[in-house]
Amino acid sequence: MKLSAAASLAVLLIVASAANAQIGDSATFGKKNTYSAFLEYSNDSSHIILGSSPNRKLASLGIQYEHRLKSNRVLVWRYAAEFRPLILESDPTETNTITILSPPPTGVFKGQPEVAFQCSAGLYSFSSIINGTLFSETQLVQCGRRWTYAQGFSPLGTRINFLPHHRLQPTTSLLVGEMLSSKKIPIDTAGSFNFTFEFGVGLEFYQTQSRSIRLEYQIHHFSNADTAQENPGVDNGVFKLTYNFGR
Repeated sequence: MKLSAAASLAVLLIVASAANAQIGDSATFGKKNTYSAFLEYSNDSSHIILGSSPNRKLASLGIQYEHRLKSNRVLVWRYAAEFRPLILESDPTETNTITILSPPPTGVFKGQPEVAFQCSAGLYSFSSIINGTLFSETQLVQCGRRWTYAQGFSPLGTRINFLPHHRLQPTTSLLVGEMLSSKKIPIDTAGSFNFTFEFGVGLEFYQTQSRSIRLEYQIHHFSNADTAQENPGVDNGVFKLTYNFGR
């Protein structure tokens, strides 16, 4: 699903280059300093680059600052930094209910929800005969989710916009930073402090010479770099919508 989304966005970039021939402008769009607000969301995770934890969701709100470093007729190169005051990360949970059927006394024992690396819901039966006695029980596995609050800061970043004299510009970016969460993520034996990096491509449309809207598809990764007991990193394919204004 993530590969098809990236392929679709790549096609949009090609179309944008052709469309710009009709909507070009002689002036350069964008200011020396740009301030932005953005929201982003990913409904799933999988092994894309380094992460191994599946079925993680990610949503965040943030602000961004960009400073123009170099500009010519082909591209604009900017320094970029982001702060995310609100990050919500979701991990699958697993609840086990054991029902003892024999021998007596029978009973039902339900555990508490626990964060799982991967949860597979189902009803499982187990039985065996030991010394002529039948031991039989069932295990009911129910899946849920746990949401965790976090904050993130990415002080090291860069962005390149192509065709700066056109309203519709292909763009690509890379950011590196950290994320601090209120609980250990993505599992309870991992850490609450994680390192992050993200990169991607998108399209930026300038409404005026200083204001624009940007849509991107990014690969977002976080992991603790083996600073905790376990390090099952997470790779998310993220859709990101940004509103920019320059000064």
